[in-house]
Amino acid sequence: MRDEARSHRERSEQQKVHTCGTLALRDKEIAELIALLSKHKPLKTKVESVKKTLGLAQAEKAETPRRLAKTEEKLETSETVRATAESELEPLKNDMLWLKECGIASLVAARNDGYAQGYAECSHHVVNALKVEWDTRNSATHGVNIDATLAVAKTIFNNL
Repeated sequence: MRDEARSHRERSEQQKVHTCGTLALRDKEIAELIALLSKHKPLKTKVESVKKTLGLAQAEKAETPRRLAKTEEKLETSETVRATAESELEPLKNDMLWLKECGIASLVAARNDGYAQGYAECSHHVVNALKVEWDTRNSATHGVNIDATLAVAKTIFNNL
């Protein structure tokens, strides 16, 4: 019985040593797994960050055709506006050229004729009011049919 107890105790001690060894191995494996897990945590964070960046890039890529279409539409509109402005500018240039060449000269002539007509009318009023003969021989309007010249100048001016 003693031998049996001794044998049982030795087997128990061997079993404890084996169990302690197994536990030590398990502890070591657990430590290694924890170390691997702690290394994977930043990787997991980095992977999530890269996924998020990829999602944003894909969204931007999907948005690019819409932006391009909108930009092309704006470009087409601006080209249409430019063409319209150019087509409206040409007649204005022609009108300005005509005004420089003909219109301003007609205005100046009409103004001068208006002054002459006004001088002639004023002379006529002075003669009638003062009952004195007013000498208009030295005036620029002496002997000129100012009424006809003024009428022509007015017609030209009104047809501007």
